[in-house]
Amino acid sequence: MVLCIAMAHPSFAADDPPTSLVASAKGEGTIKLGKEEYKLNAVVVKLFSDGKAELNLITDITVFIAGNWSRSSDTAKSIDLKITSSVTGGNLDGGGKIFLTDDRKSIAGLKLQVLSKVSRKTITAEFVAK
Repeated sequence: MVLCIAMAHPSFAADDPPTSLVASAKGEGTIKLGKEEYKLNAVVVKLFSDGKAELNLITDITVFIAGNWSRSSDTAKSIDLKITSSVTGGNLDGGGKIFLTDDRKSIAGLKLQVLSKVSRKTITAEFVAK
């Protein structure tokens, strides 16, 4: 009976995608801010159950990005992002994907392409966790 209850509980059911996630990963990647390019060392992702997302991209500087997230239709191991703002407000527009590990509890990778509405510069990021 305990086994049946444990299997029914959402934290034990492996097929249920998470409704929120806080994860970080160290790895390698690049972030381009206009013509400037930086080595991307780590990513911190906060996905909230209300659909909001916060991303911290850690390089020589830390870039804070906010937006919304939804489960990808192509696979349960990727998350679609709609980027709407940075730490300074609603100045960004774009999107990307977060790729999760097989257990859907850790970050495997990240891809972003965002346009700054103020500076008209494109921000792109690619990251692979190690």
